[in-house]
Amino acid sequence: MAQNNLEVAMHATAARNRPTDDWRSIDWAGANREVARLQQRIFRASQRKQWRRVRNLQRLLLRSKSNLVLSVRQVTQVANGKRTPGVDGRTALTAQARWALIQELRQTPMTRPVPVRRVYIPKSNGKQRPLGIPTIEDRVRQNVVKTALEPAWEPHFEAPSYGFRPGRRTYDAVYLLWTRLNRNGASRWVLDADVRGAYDHISHTFLLQQLGNFPARWQINAWLEAGYVEYGTIHSTTEGTPQGGVISPLLANIALDGLRARLNELSRAAIGSRHGAGYFGYARYADDFVVTAPDKGRLEEVLPEIRDWLAIRGLELNEEKTRIVSAYDGFDFLGFTIRKMAPNGKCLTTPQKCKVLAKLRELKGWLHHHRNARQASIIAHLNPIVRGWANYYRYASSSRVYAYFDARLWQMLWSWCLRRHPTKNRRWIGRRYFGAVGNRSMVFMTERKDRRGRKVPVFLVQAYQRHATYVPVKGIASPMDPALQDYWDRRRRWKGHHAYGHNRLKHAIGFRQSWRCPVCGDDLLDGDPVDTHHLVRVVDGGTDHPSNLEMRHEACHYNDHWLDDTSTCA
Repeated sequence: MAQNNLEVAMHATAARNRPTDDWRSIDWAGANREVARLQQRIFRASQRKQWRRVRNLQRLLLRSKSNLVLSVRQVTQVANGKRTPGVDGRTALTAQARWALIQELRQTPMTRPVPVRRVYIPKSNGKQRPLGIPTIEDRVRQNVVKTALEPAWEPHFEAPSYGFRPGRRTYDAVYLLWTRLNRNGASRWVLDADVRGAYDHISHTFLLQQLGNFPARWQINAWLEAGYVEYGTIHSTTEGTPQGGVISPLLANIALDGLRARLNELSRAAIGSRHGAGYFGYARYADDFVVTAPDKGRLEEVLPEIRDWLAIRGLELNEEKTRIVSAYDGFDFLGFTIRKMAPNGKCLTTPQKCKVLAKLRELKGWLHHHRNARQASIIAHLNPIVRGWANYYRYASSSRVYAYFDARLWQMLWSWCLRRHPTKNRRWIGRRYFGAVGNRSMVFMTERKDRRGRKVPVFLVQAYQRHATYVPVKGIASPMDPALQDYWDRRRRWKGHHAYGHNRLKHAIGFRQSWRCPVCGDDLLDGDPVDTHHLVRVVDGGTDHPSNLEMRHEACHYNDHWLDDTSTCA
């Protein structure tokens, strides 16, 4: 016991003596605790409508160094667009560049932002989606502002709003609709609505009115009016928020909040207190929403009211895609097809057919362009894609789709093998590229050397998984609510069980850590990539025993190793 206390004291002394002038010296767990504490205080004050206290706490969080360093980490290490520069052409992909960025932002006050860089990405319908990429400085500052603004709105957002909110996910919205449609007679008709260019047309005036006297309101206004650069020409913006900005999803949620309350008012006025507020069902994910009702006529009556409600926000429905359909005909929502089945009226959610075919075409195209890749590289590329795609649909009725997906992918890999060896017979190809794993035969597999030089088998995973029961998020529950920490601890354990139930080793490690990252102390399954860390490095004789392993965020793993520009994680 005395020896353990001595080691703790030595580690604490070393931490105090560690230099505080570079990226490696940042106390990530302490920064997370400080930001989380301030967010919880803002949440509680907003819940009690103590608006002066909310503003004072928001000012404190906007000036917090911990908020700044976590925002730099989020933008330059974690976000998918960390390698994409704005009009300044600047990124920060090394520890030295990130630390320099922190020092620059601490010494420079918020100034008028420069225009965003306009780029286009393809949509599923063949059209182009415009994105606005702010400079790295503006992205970090937007994350700082978002961190202070979000907890003030979380207590007041409507329960059926699930897009881009902490602790909520896509399937929460799908589950809500599935539950509603499974009630006999509760919902037989569906308004499948599509908002035309929501991000591009949100009214600036309405947004600023909603923000009230938020301390950084003037800065948000400057970002909204910054304009964009396309082919060297600067264009002004009088509406919309750039899709690609860090704060844009939160602003869209603020603008679109309140439709459920409006539907409840309409149901009480038109139907009376007998049905009350539960006549219309409603679920929204960002700018996609669905309204359900037992009667088609009521949906037709409420549709003009929804148009008027959107018009106040500068938005309108896409009339070509907005339709009222029978729940027995089904509709598509967030990549799922939701349909009531005759004659028993049971509702089923299945993967959307066009999404499944699009994923298969994507994999086929990738294999076509990598004919000469090594088999181990093919497996290493496909496994996370297949596992991630299957996890997205695992709570739906997906077994038949999984079987079809596995069969088509196997055929693609068989064709890939035949193209590599046009002169070999099929028996030779079967022995060379396929083998048995458990009770599965003809599995695409090979061997590779691990870091210790041992040969280990690697094989393609199946999309097929055992069906799991989904536990939806409860009502308006938020991770920022200090009164619900036990609830979110239980939910984190549930997420860990479902994410790593197939891997006994990682499940045991995550359970031991209470599914928290030991470096930053944050939720291990918050969406960031996760690495396995050896406490005693392999090069120093460390083993793969669970006692020598930890699960960490990828960024935390990098930071804890004190990496330079060219080194790699141990």
